[in-house]
Amino acid sequence: MPNEQLRRLRRWIDAVLRGAASALELLADVVSDTEDVELHTVVTFRAIVDAVVPETPELDPELGPEHVPGGLAVGLEEFAVTYVDDGFQLGLPYVGPRGNIPLADPIAQILDLAALRLVDREANTGELDDDRPVSLLAPGEASPRTVRRAAGPFSKLSRRDRLRAIGLLDELELELNQFEDELFEFDGGLVGQLVVGFTEMIYYSEWQGYDEFTQRPSDRVHPNDSTAVQSWRQTGYPGFSDGYAALRGYLGSDDGPLGEGEVWTTIDASGSVRIAREPGSFRENDYDTSGYAEPYPE
Repeated sequence: MPNEQLRRLRRWIDAVLRGAASALELLADVVSDTEDVELHTVVTFRAIVDAVVPETPELDPELGPEHVPGGLAVGLEEFAVTYVDDGFQLGLPYVGPRGNIPLADPIAQILDLAALRLVDREANTGELDDDRPVSLLAPGEASPRTVRRAAGPFSKLSRRDRLRAIGLLDELELELNQFEDELFEFDGGLVGQLVVGFTEMIYYSEWQGYDEFTQRPSDRVHPNDSTAVQSWRQTGYPGFSDGYAALRGYLGSDDGPLGEGEVWTTIDASGSVRIAREPGSFRENDYDTSGYAEPYPE
């Protein structure tokens, strides 16, 4: 068997064994009702943050040193793991609260599979590098040998190749209807939207300024100081203020049923596109649905 085929087979076997070990640890956490985060998951989410909100030293000469730090400088990956595990869970029916499976560990495994798919297609622009995941941890946080053993292929890709691997998830869809009246659907593209879109959203939000984000909203304290949030310092955002955001109206046109009443502003006078104060309403038969078929009829 050629050497490249052997390397490919070894990479997939490693990924399968790592996924099986992760599943067993996740099962142990569910049974014991604990929430330990695996080192593999920590490294993978740091690789996500490092690719989505990277450190940008090239901006220092033009914009200043405050524009250099990226998401890892504020612990964004730690909050992203908490955000994913608390906000998005796979619920196993008939198991009760312990059947709510946190998703950060499975998402890290899925990203490894996407990385292997990228490498198998020879679509990566750089080689897998065992030292990349080591560089994502602070000195002394874990031994380089431990990190290399725990890290998956996703964290060993270059930043650009990690984003290319995430893009491949759009091709992954799964639909199971094993039991009557039960349907399981999985769209890999949602994983990409979660790890890219939500990482960006969290970084540029007010999250960093809260003393403890996991508290109830009524118990959280935020200084609302423009210097308290790294992304605010980098973008010049002055902090939140009552009245910054306001609904100005509804988009409407002469040939559409939405947007009616007093006009706030005109978008395109030639096409009569405008922002109106009232929402309007759909008219009957606005959409032709005569060809629609219920995919899972009762």
